Amino acid sequence: MTRKKITLAELYELLYDHLNSNGWWPARTDWQIVWGAVLIQNTNWKNVDYALANLKQATDFLPANLRRLSNQELEQIIRSAGFYVRKAQTIKNLCDYFATYHDNLAQLRMKPAAELRQELLALSGIGHETADVILLYVLSKETFIVDVYARRLFDHLGIVLPKTYDAAQELVMPDLTLFTLRSLQELHACIVLTGQTFKTEQDWQNNFLTPYQLQLGPRRGE
Repeated sequence: MTRKKITLAELYELLYDHLNSNGWWPARTDWQIVWGAVLIQNTNWKNVDYALANLKQATDFLPANLRRLSNQELEQIIRSAGFYVRKAQTIKNLCDYFATYHDNLAQLRMKPAAELRQELLALSGIGHETADVILLYVLSKETFIVDVYARRLFDHLGIVLPKTYDAAQELVMPDLTLFTLRSLQELHACIVLTGQTFKTEQDWQNNFLTPYQLQLGPRRGE
């Protein structure tokens, strides 16, 4: 079967129309998203939910309250998320970072995205994916998150992304120049929901994306 070639913008419309991304990341505050982005590393949301509930009760997610905790106290609070020793230190590193900006997220949002990304990646425990989640959902910077769900979706649609994170992101970003911050946030949510919905090869054999092939860059003849 010949598949119809679609742009990334057309893919977004398909995903948005078929998936309910409303409330995909249920968080009441920006700080909850920050700590959740760390806690979700190498685990699932069920485990993270327990850790976040404990963290809210102990700190109300405020970095000033987190700083008052010892590493050992924080480790016990987030224990259910796994890798709690490393994650507790990463959260502490972020708290120190935010302290240099007086915990003022509005001040951080005034800085260029590239500078913020460099600062976040310089923190021990913060990788590219976590940094981009914070940039996209907390600091209001337009970016594309290259996670396992994105790689899997692109692969099924005929695009094998480069192995390195930055190279994969650089390949995709030119096709996102007309996306708004909101649509980039929704795109990532839809990509994750797609991965969570279609888990097996059989799932991919007959779904709303089966007739399509993704094409990056300008269409032929444009």
